[in-house]
Amino acid sequence: MLAEKYIETLTKELESRRDALTAMSRTIWENPEIGHQEYTASKLLTEMLEDNGFTVEKGVCEMETAFSAVKKSGKPGPVIAFVAEYDALPQIGHACGHNLFCCSAVGAGIVLSQLQEELGGEVRVLGTPAEEGTVPNYGAKVVFVEKGYFDDVDAVFTAHGEGETVIERSLVAATMIKIKFKGVAIHAGGDQVHGKNALTAGMLCINNMNAIRQQNRPCDVVNSIVTDGGLAANTIPDNCELQFSVRSDTSEHLKRVLTNLEHSVQAAALVTGCEYEMEAVKNPMRDTKSNHQLGMVLAEYLDSIGAPYVQADSRNFAWDVGDITYVCPTLGSYFKMGPEEIICHTPGFREAAGSQLGFDGMMLAAKGMSVVACEYLVNPELREQAWKEFEATRK
Repeated sequence: MLAEKYIETLTKELESRRDALTAMSRTIWENPEIGHQEYTASKLLTEMLEDNGFTVEKGVCEMETAFSAVKKSGKPGPVIAFVAEYDALPQIGHACGHNLFCCSAVGAGIVLSQLQEELGGEVRVLGTPAEEGTVPNYGAKVVFVEKGYFDDVDAVFTAHGEGETVIERSLVAATMIKIKFKGVAIHAGGDQVHGKNALTAGMLCINNMNAIRQQNRPCDVVNSIVTDGGLAANTIPDNCELQFSVRSDTSEHLKRVLTNLEHSVQAAALVTGCEYEMEAVKNPMRDTKSNHQLGMVLAEYLDSIGAPYVQADSRNFAWDVGDITYVCPTLGSYFKMGPEEIICHTPGFREAAGSQLGFDGMMLAAKGMSVVACEYLVNPELREQAWKEFEATRK
């Protein structure tokens, strides 16, 4: 590893900031904010970046809690971006560990920027709100991609929490679809022949999708709920609203599942005589695949410090990092921040995110990302290999 001579410096710089990063992470954990309301988290993160020489632009992409922090050197070189997310879940708080890994991104960006005078290039830390799909207009990274914030970036690094360290995790493409059926309400014991049952249309739609599960790929996941099924049992419902969560291993395969869903809606409307509307969420997420060339560098570093890891696996989770992986080489790794049995979006995960083991995972992520980013800066062969892989597998 060509960056070996810088690892000690990076590690010492991060350790000197451990207390400050931990305090910031704990404050964010103690003050959970849902997507697009992360005012405390955004303020803390940007203040630390400004204090360390970054030029910060707040409220980017027309989102109050989003930010772009940049530190340029006087020498040409690659543009490295670290991505932070810092929203919590409603009611349950930081049960996804974002309080930890937004601090990892800030810490990694700061310590790497200390080497810029020698290594050149540009370091960015991008603050992306509302990763969790629990608020309107979630998936801010999709917007950052659309607005061109990654067009000139050479490599991107971000991290997430888990009960074990996983360097390269492949995740699925996903979206949410809202469906509204409109029928004709009438007394269920009266002149019901003139009614049009919107709830029946909704049930048929769900059953239609269930009926064709045999034709789904193993990676296709369709889950539905009824959000409005009528007001009174003695009245034929004239309104029915459904919400579908749809996932597949790639964005192209997701389109096929969505076509099946549309056909199921159309069939249900035809049988019942109802009208329908379909509405997709604003920011669907593409599938996520980390760059293996960057992942191998992280594996080499973890081996050198004796930290256990899994090189690669796959899950049916979705992450808006996926859109970034279609723009430039990206490494989105999961770092151990609690017991192996912890499950994301649970009270146990929330407690781990505020524990010493969680803060240790935060520091490991910061060190790992900074080391791989440094290797990218000093190793032209790695840059060539990472982009060659990207061109072959993502672009």
